[in-house]
Amino acid sequence: MIMVSRLTNYFCLGLLIIGLASFGLIACSEPDLSEPDADQTDTGEEDTGTSDADPDGDADDAGEDDGDIGDSDADVNYNDANSDADIEPFVAFASPANNASVDNPVIFQIEAHGIDEVEVFADETYSLGPAFDPNEESEFLYRFVGTGSARSLHVAGRVDGEEVARADLTITVNHDTCEDRFFLARFASHNEDTTGELDMVSIRESSLLAIKDEIGALQSCGAQITLGAMLSLLSWEAAFRAGSFNTKCNENSYHNTESDCDLVAEALYSYQFGIGGIHTSNFHPCRGGSWTQGMRALFEDLADQAGYPTDSSLVTDELATRFAEVCPDATPSAIDYYILGAHEPFEIPRNDNGNRLEAVGHYPLLDPNVSVQLTFNILHGQCASITDDRDAYSRWGGGDPRYGQEDHQDRILAHYENFAAANCD
Repeated sequence: MIMVSRLTNYFCLGLLIIGLASFGLIACSEPDLSEPDADQTDTGEEDTGTSDADPDGDADDAGEDDGDIGDSDADVNYNDANSDADIEPFVAFASPANNASVDNPVIFQIEAHGIDEVEVFADETYSLGPAFDPNEESEFLYRFVGTGSARSLHVAGRVDGEEVARADLTITVNHDTCEDRFFLARFASHNEDTTGELDMVSIRESSLLAIKDEIGALQSCGAQITLGAMLSLLSWEAAFRAGSFNTKCNENSYHNTESDCDLVAEALYSYQFGIGGIHTSNFHPCRGGSWTQGMRALFEDLADQAGYPTDSSLVTDELATRFAEVCPDATPSAIDYYILGAHEPFEIPRNDNGNRLEAVGHYPLLDPNVSVQLTFNILHGQCASITDDRDAYSRWGGGDPRYGQEDHQDRILAHYENFAAANCD
């Protein structure tokens, strides 16, 4: 580079001498021999999803959709505009791999450059959902109804609405397990979006994933339990209603009345919430000793991990006054804000039970990533000694002797066992 520059300068000097001799003037400059910067840097990108039905119409499954799942992943950002211009637009499936066998639901990761939007298709013409900007989103999840055979897919990359790139993929989606099919069928029966505005796919898939993760953790610890039996327990308790709540006054442990029990602050510590059916008495600030203090700490940890604010400044003067009626010698924290604020500001209905789907993802006790772990926490301290599903039921019931009785256990187990007998080989 230095040698070329010097030769250029000598050449220009010669021209200058000739030009001056001729009473002329010639301007010379050093040539720009720099090259475009090809450095690449990783930036974060969000996960997303799309939604629709599968073209094969396989009626023996619980339906399919796609949805927003999971955390951010890495994207490629080309820093230099000249470098961008030199690279042809492209789109590709980063995962799954071609000809792979994958579990349902399938997480697709898309790589693209120089593309405005991408759209994924099955069988050439059937769209798995709306097109999206690959510069903002790279991952989406889709649950197939037709499983067990090779599926042909492709992703189309577009600029200004015109397709400029394409990538093809063939995968085989494994059959859903019997446990998954049980959950999907029961979830579909008990979770109806009457607004048409909720991401029910995300709610469904995040709920199932949270349950599987929790049962898997217990099994890894040594608990001799099965996923089917634990799903049966959750089905028995809350019917897989993602926004399940019970604020009925005539079932309240602390203020048993026909109505207006919420006028007594302590009554709010006798409600039940979430797909795990967790009871708020587990968080009573002045009852239960070390158990409730541990549960309170766990709640705040889980809520924080799930992205909910957990600062004690959430407690307003009004809620602090209500808290003092429950436990005058203690200091309220975020958990008390969420419990005492269940009706206001979180709009959980008073003296009622049902499925508040609109609050899922906005109220931590209706978040499966919080509710499910809280529900099964009682088993974690003794997981290594749990001998079977019935033993788990008995321990899970705590002070309720019914959960140790064989006939009650049979009724719980029947939820999954009856489904499996009728629907699974």
